[in-house]
Amino acid sequence: MRPYPMARITGKSPPRLDEGLFGRHLDLAPLRGRRRGLVRCVFHVPDRRGSLSVDLDRGVFNCFACGASGGLGRFADLVGERGLGSSSRFERESPLQEARRRILRIARAQDARRAEWLPLWHVSDHIRLCARLACEARQWGTVVGPDDPRAWPLLERAAAVEREGFSLEAELDAILGEGRIS
Repeated sequence: MRPYPMARITGKSPPRLDEGLFGRHLDLAPLRGRRRGLVRCVFHVPDRRGSLSVDLDRGVFNCFACGASGGLGRFADLVGERGLGSSSRFERESPLQEARRRILRIARAQDARRAEWLPLWHVSDHIRLCARLACEARQWGTVVGPDDPRAWPLLERAAAVEREGFSLEAELDAILGEGRIS
């Protein structure tokens, strides 16, 4: 079914709705002047590819990822803009807005936790690197044999690196055991 059968019969183009409401909340640049197409959805985060289909002429939208859909009134309700006459349905937060706000709050908490644990991840990576390098040095020392003059200094250095890794691991265990990092 064509969206505007009367336009074909009468020769008049359908009324063009103002793209102001959509334009205030959506990046319409991917439409490149067209009146409909896919843009990034504002109702779920992150939307790397356009999943929100908008039709500016008809004033409708539909997100294929999060399921948000409707007309101009529903869009205004979801983005928190008041309708004409300030009806009560525009005053309260929609379930999609609540979900989006909750997702953003969780993402911020995860970022804060990641920032808190990042130094410990680096220490853990250094411990693994020490163990790996000590193992590789021992393997090389075994390959060249005990008669090679480079073998014993290398094995001594490998043992020192391994001890450094063990001491760091003990410190990290103490930090985690004391609960200094939650």
